[in-house]
Amino acid sequence: MNDRSPPEVPVAGPPAPRGRRRRTPATGSSLPDILYHATTQERAQRAVQRGVLDVGGGRAVYLSRTESQAWQVAHRLPGDPCVLYIDAGRGAATRRLRFERNRQGLWQVGSVPVGFVLNLRHGFAEQASAGGVPVWFGPQGPEVLLIQCQRGNRLTWEVAKGKLEAGESPEQAAVREVCEEIGIEDPMPVLYPLGVVRYGFTTPEQEARLKTLHMFLLRASKRHDRFRPASTEGIRSAAWFHPEEAMEVVVHRSLVPLMRRVAALLEDGGLSGAGSPG
Repeated sequence: MNDRSPPEVPVAGPPAPRGRRRRTPATGSSLPDILYHATTQERAQRAVQRGVLDVGGGRAVYLSRTESQAWQVAHRLPGDPCVLYIDAGRGAATRRLRFERNRQGLWQVGSVPVGFVLNLRHGFAEQASAGGVPVWFGPQGPEVLLIQCQRGNRLTWEVAKGKLEAGESPEQAAVREVCEEIGIEDPMPVLYPLGVVRYGFTTPEQEARLKTLHMFLLRASKRHDRFRPASTEGIRSAAWFHPEEAMEVVVHRSLVPLMRRVAALLEDGGLSGAGSPG
């Protein structure tokens, strides 16, 4: 783990009111999937032994939105600095954790069971992935291409993505994964970087993972209408959507802010002339 993290896709929250300090319960997509806690190796090991991360004395555990901010705090603590990855999205979804946000822009919670601290769980590892949202600038406005995936007993609309291969850049991986998962042979160049999405998940072997997903807008040379989806990856189909429609059909909490950003960028119109065929 190092003290330099990639930029994250921001989700702006409402400005804090003036006057008396106020805490706001976390709701909806305002809560990031991953929050970061600045601590030391000694305190982290103590949390593992006790099964819970807390600071004692009835005080709250403070959490940062960005890893870089947490590292700045950790380096000021006495001891070997450490930053813990809190699976806030899962904690809130299961209602096991109740987060609040204060005027300083920090999140806080009373305590965190170590089951929600990704890098304190057995077998933890980080996974670098990349993906893309193809966009076609047509006469009726821009459209984006999404994939439909089988998730258990339900189908969900998502973005094409996958793990980086050895020696591959995020941009190269994004283009390759989109072509492989959608099943087209026409490479789509990167049009615009969308930043990074981070979230936690558990492997079938019950090992914790922190996924860092580099996302890009890709420029489609035409409105493809024939696809060969990677069915072995659980992909059932692919389809074009207007940006507003894409925001409605993509419901994975890690991707909702991303799709909002895509829609905002395409609504602005500044990207349509960047070598697009529209």
